[in-house]
Amino acid sequence: MGLLKHLLFWPVTGPNFLARFSLEKVQDTVRQELTDDSRIKEELLALQIQLEFGEIDDAQYLEREADLMRQLREVREWREEFGMGIAGGPVRVAGAERAEPTASEDAGAPARPDDADVQVHLGFDDPAD
Repeated sequence: MGLLKHLLFWPVTGPNFLARFSLEKVQDTVRQELTDDSRIKEELLALQIQLEFGEIDDAQYLEREADLMRQLREVREWREEFGMGIAGGPVRVAGAERAEPTASEDAGAPARPDDADVQVHLGFDDPAD
């Protein structure tokens, strides 16, 4: 009876099923594209090789690296939004200094001491004495 029911009601249920199926496939493809960071990592590697071979200078490298790191942060944000695993820690751009840490960095980060507050004591006493 199940197969007969599906065949009889196909003109009514078929378009709904096909539309839902198509939209789910589009959603899966978009999710995969938004969370795939392999292209960005390949571009970072190629950029570093260009720097090492002297094809670009440091200023060009820093500019393009900053753009790629921004893209990598966006991919990681999408991965977090979709509840996917994230490897590594926060992505920071070399040479870019921020005046204030974000609220999320303030919440869990321990306070860093100033250089003047740090004291190092070394003892070379023989423990056998």
